[in-house]
Amino acid sequence: MNTKRKVRPNLTNYEVVEIFQQELRESESRLFKKFLSALVVGVITIMILIFTIVASEGKAVRDYAAEAMRKSFETERAIHIIDEAAGTNFLDQTKDNTNR
Repeated sequence: MNTKRKVRPNLTNYEVVEIFQQELRESESRLFKKFLSALVVGVITIMILIFTIVASEGKAVRDYAAEAMRKSFETERAIHIIDEAAGTNFLDQTKDNTNR
């Protein structure tokens, strides 16, 4: 108990209730501060964790995207070569059909 008044043996019920309520308010304020600080630390920890995962996986995602684009260009080039060699001109026909 952190009260500034001296404890007397003849305290009234009102004084005891008053001291008890004051102690409860102080306890609630301490608990709220602890809860709030734990909540802030938790949110910051989650943010740091997400940032770390995104930063570490960013290079791998770029590599996957670059590989996919390279394969796409190679496939398009191969289709164009096959189309010209067969003389079917499927790519030109497809372009004409999409323009309609």
